[in-house]
Amino acid sequence: MDSDKRLKERELIEKVKAGDSQAYYDLVSDYRERLFRKACSIVGDVDEAEDLLQEALVSAYLAIHSFRGESGIYTWLYRIVVNRCRDFLRSSGNRAIPMDPLDPFSLVVKDFRPGIEKNHEHSEEASYLMDKINSLNGKYKKILLLRYYDELSYQEIGELMKMNIGTVKSRLFKARELLKRMIIADKGESYFE
Repeated sequence: MDSDKRLKERELIEKVKAGDSQAYYDLVSDYRERLFRKACSIVGDVDEAEDLLQEALVSAYLAIHSFRGESGIYTWLYRIVVNRCRDFLRSSGNRAIPMDPLDPFSLVVKDFRPGIEKNHEHSEEASYLMDKINSLNGKYKKILLLRYYDELSYQEIGELMKMNIGTVKSRLFKARELLKRMIIADKGESYFE
């Protein structure tokens, strides 16, 4: 994140802490869609995800005074949304059926982006790619999803996974290579041409 955006973010946080609810809307509006997709991927239901996101954003607003700025605001919001979804899965009888209900990254990932019907992203190739990603080892699957599905920066991934940026980059490189090898084994080198 560039320094101008960080400065604006800090200013908005201070306004929110001073009681400016419009500043909170401005602060979270850029992240809402990404957070919604994350909630959808965890709970597997668009309506539940919307409700859980709203609850998480209200909780974050009420707890904004506890935000210390050690991570970016998106990372902080992301954790709140993921935790809200985990709590829901625990209390709901585990409707999304993750392999480990406490690890949202063990879910079989589906694409719940708003406004997308059955179009090119739900094509056979997209399904094939998601199947390959889902078959990766957990740490490689997780880092690919954080980077390309959740669209997190290297810094945000490092904050969430508690690793330095160099480790994030090398693990992401390894994940891409593993994915590429699986695809080449299935479809050959011509797939990438």
